[in-house]
Amino acid sequence: MSKKLKNQKGFTLVEVMISMVILAIGVLGLAPMMVTAMYGNAFSKDVTSAAFLAQDSMERLKNQSVITPIPYTENDNGLFNVYNRSIRVDDSGSDGTVPPNVFRILVTMSWTDKKGVSRSETYSTYKMK
Repeated sequence: MSKKLKNQKGFTLVEVMISMVILAIGVLGLAPMMVTAMYGNAFSKDVTSAAFLAQDSMERLKNQSVITPIPYTENDNGLFNVYNRSIRVDDSGSDGTVPPNVFRILVTMSWTDKKGVSRSETYSTYKMK
């Protein structure tokens, strides 16, 4: 009977248990990477949404024939219960960076991310008078 057991091939229970422990340690090492990837995806969604909302505002103002009064300021609070949008239109920069007969449109998007960190992005474009 002992002769038959020696000739059988395969893994012992100890070998299987050791390999399972090694595999479990490897998988647990990947868990923090998953959390980081999920946060990165959420942050990317927030920035993309902010850029879309800012572009919407800039295009709306660029398509208006007249923008009055100058300086023009608009604030939207709580867009999608997440974003705050501030729009400013200047006809001349204090530092002389805006050429004559051109409006500068600045849109600032601010929000608080999933970690509770305040984020802000400013987008700008120009419109001929």
